[in-house]
Amino acid sequence: MCLPAVPVVAAGAAAASSAAAAGTAAAATAATAAAATTAAATAASASIFTLANASLAATALSGAVGVYGAVKSGQAQNAQARYQSAVERNNAKIAGWQAEDATKRGQIEEQRQRLATARLRGAQRAGMAANGIEIDSGSPLDVLMDTASLGELDALTIRSNAEREAYGFRSQGGNLMAQAGLTRMAGRNAQTAGYIGAGSTLLSSAATAGDRAATYKRYGI
Repeated sequence: MCLPAVPVVAAGAAAASSAAAAGTAAAATAATAAAATTAAATAASASIFTLANASLAATALSGAVGVYGAVKSGQAQNAQARYQSAVERNNAKIAGWQAEDATKRGQIEEQRQRLATARLRGAQRAGMAANGIEIDSGSPLDVLMDTASLGELDALTIRSNAEREAYGFRSQGGNLMAQAGLTRMAGRNAQTAGYIGAGSTLLSSAATAGDRAATYKRYGI
């Protein structure tokens, strides 16, 4: 009558085996969950590291763009100043040529005026002589002298006007040359300012990148 006890022992062994299997499955699940958590943490850390590097790269790129822009701006202003200075120097040369032309024209007009006065006096003398008028004294002589004086005054007026015109052109040329020098200097100063601005931007970007790198390092990123 001892035979029924065997199935009981077998059933207990089966139950124990099932419990062990369940424990193993639970452990595997826990291990899988732990691995997933570790992977997620690693991915998050990698993402933060990537963002940190991207931030540093963006700072460096921004600094490089700022440096390039400052240098190119200074160079462009200098090039424009050189062009403007060249235009002003050319205008100064033209003003010098105009001054020479005014002087020459004045000399020609002055000569023409004196010739015209001489012809007028000759005509007056011939007319008086044809009418039997004594021209070496009295009113006839006064007329001839007045004609000569007025003619000379006209000639000197022409000379004075020409000299004033030439002086105006020479003054204009001198002012243009001075302005050309100032413009050229402004261009060089602008280019220097561009280089200084580029250096300042570079230093500022480097300082910002350094501060961010130090912050990331402090937080273990």
